[in-house]
Amino acid sequence: MDEADQLEPESQVFTGTVKAWRGGYGELLTDSGVTIFLTTQGQPALREGIRVTIVARKYRPRFFVEKVTIAG
Repeated sequence: MDEADQLEPESQVFTGTVKAWRGGYGELLTDSGVTIFLTTQGQPALREGIRVTIVARKYRPRFFVEKVTIAG
């Protein structure tokens, strides 16, 4: 089984504040108060505290980030 097989097929969108973003790992505190754990491999570095919208796919037990947009 390759890495792509471990990703669920549907993307999800989350908006919130970056709690951590380093070394291929990230945490996002969503606007609804839930912390989402992320695999950030291949994404640009983000500073903690910035608001973003993230498109991600479930990659157990985390979400694999596909796209990041800085929320204004």
